[in-house]
Amino acid sequence: MGLLLVLRPPQPRPQSLRRATRAQRREHNRADAEEWATAEERGLLLDVSVERLLPLMNAAGGSRLPILGQLDPWSDGVLRRKDLPQLNAEVDRLETVAGDNVERGLVAALRALLVRWRDEPGLSLHWYGD
Repeated sequence: MGLLLVLRPPQPRPQSLRRATRAQRREHNRADAEEWATAEERGLLLDVSVERLLPLMNAAGGSRLPILGQLDPWSDGVLRRKDLPQLNAEVDRLETVAGDNVERGLVAALRALLVRWRDEPGLSLHWYGD
């Protein structure tokens, strides 16, 4: 199970694909795949294993992490720029409880994504669950 974190411009409300033809669905999925590949190349995408993130979050306080606590692996959402200072503080808490190299690597990747977000002011942090 994964959680995809992507820095991208604010998006309009997505249109439902409920009545889309197969060709329209294929085109939509192809466009998403291209966008994700470009974002990954630019360092704007992080694919997080929930099995790695949840124990780390629980050790850092779990429900007492107001921003990270919103990340639901079964839904999608958006964090705004005003959330960045609190999110930085929560990543600091994750860093203090990271116990092995895998957890420290995850925290370093989260921190790198937040630095990119700070440096590119027109972006929001979107998350996409499975």
